[in-house]
Amino acid sequence: NDTIQSFSTKDKNNKLSVKKGHNLTVWDLKGTGAERLDGMILWWASTEAPKVVPGNYTAVLEVGDQVMRQPFKLLADPNSETDLGGMQRQFEFITSVNATVDKAHKSIKKIRGVNSQLKAFKSRFSEMTEVDKLVEDADELSEQLTAIEEALYQTKNRSGQDPLNFPIKLTNKLAHLNALVGMDDFPPTQQDVAVKNELTQAIEGELNKLDALIGNEIKAFNDAFRQMNLDYLFVE
Repeated sequence: NDTIQSFSTKDKNNKLSVKKGHNLTVWDLKGTGAERLDGMILWWASTEAPKVVPGNYTAVLEVGDQVMRQPFKLLADPNSETDLGGMQRQFEFITSVNATVDKAHKSIKKIRGVNSQLKAFKSRFSEMTEVDKLVEDADELSEQLTAIEEALYQTKNRSGQDPLNFPIKLTNKLAHLNALVGMDDFPPTQQDVAVKNELTQAIEGELNKLDALIGNEIKAFNDAFRQMNLDYLFVE
């Protein structure tokens, strides 16, 4: 009874267009993949969800207060060269890859949000000598946050050709495994699993650094800001 994918007339991402008479919508057999930030350029990488494993599912149609359910069975491709166990391992592998990439990309969004606030802080208070130490702290904190972001993602990318000039970073490498393993219905190889574990560990290391910054440096920065009783609003 998990919801794998949904379509709605009110959904911006999976918009369901309805007209009078017969309507048709097509499900690509996938759920929701990892988050991909606006403007993000990745080289030969996928953040899409894996195709679901053949088995029994239910389609649910809601129209106003009326709910209709239709069970159906998803069959395996008779030409497939793997069994259901192999398909299940592929599904779990890509799902695990996406979970790590999704977490990292959401952390990048968080980093950018904090850096934007730090930039605004420096712009507002840089000329106040009594907060010189806080401005220095803001610069140092921003540098540490940026270092984490740059370890996770190649921020120099501006076009699809840029990955030829700048090395791909951790989330791109991990999402590349999604693209490789998802090319067919084969399960991951031992080498795929080994690379995934290594990259996941490296990404988690960067995210642990971020958690430490949030729990320590950012908290200390906020505490110092509050102790100075600085004004939030200025009227010139």
